[in-house]
Amino acid sequence: MTTEKRTRNPFIAALLSLLAPGLGQIYNGRGASGLVFLLIFVALPFLWGLTGWPRYFFGFVALVIVTIGFWLFTIIHAFIQARRIREIGLKKYQTAVVYALMIILFLGLVIFDLPRIRMNPLGVSPYKIPTSAMMPTLHQDDLLMADMKAYDGRAPKRGDLVVFEYPRDLTKSFIKRVIALEGETVEIRNKRVFIDGQPLQESYKIHEDSAVDERRDNFGPLRIPAGRCFVLGDNRDNSNDSRFWGALPLANVKGQALYIYWAKDKKRIGLMLK
Repeated sequence: MTTEKRTRNPFIAALLSLLAPGLGQIYNGRGASGLVFLLIFVALPFLWGLTGWPRYFFGFVALVIVTIGFWLFTIIHAFIQARRIREIGLKKYQTAVVYALMIILFLGLVIFDLPRIRMNPLGVSPYKIPTSAMMPTLHQDDLLMADMKAYDGRAPKRGDLVVFEYPRDLTKSFIKRVIALEGETVEIRNKRVFIDGQPLQESYKIHEDSAVDERRDNFGPLRIPAGRCFVLGDNRDNSNDSRFWGALPLANVKGQALYIYWAKDKKRIGLMLK
């Protein structure tokens, strides 16, 4: 029984590696190298996460450059490899069904699970600012990275920008600034915040409305229970925060904002958050 021999189309090889790194090499009959390329691509976030660099903007940029560069390498390598192959005996895995399944699996991973699976190994996760409640620190539609391991073994500090699950709807994620910690007493008088009777210096906040609203601009005093903290938006006149739904359970806190990796105002890209 003779094995069917086929030539390899360089453009098909390149396209397959574009759709799934290493798949072009598998199409070329080099299954081992194809799987190695695919495993390296999948492992890059894990390896990068060990360095701790993703916690910094330039570390994140370096990962993006390395990942795209490696992806391009697999495409070019598959193209050149296919051109050098005259004829090969087809192996059992060189079928359209196998190619389709690998493409579906890879694209499903990238498109649907990228933030959850590919970013969490880095210790960071992307987050989009949905409103103007954190102006001027964060603008609506800003894209930022949050450190998802920041509070492993420790509680947030005053001034931290925390990403958390909204207590009234756990399917929603909010970002606010920590103002008061457990055991402290917080009070707001005519827009000004007091902690244990002392005025809090807040250079980051803004007030868009000069009028005093009793429910919005006066609050407390409230002693923060154990296992909770009090959070506010920097845009005090336009923020849904602890003034309206109470102290935030620390169990809801998922991460700390690190830096902006994309913004409409390009000057703000790379801004470290504090």
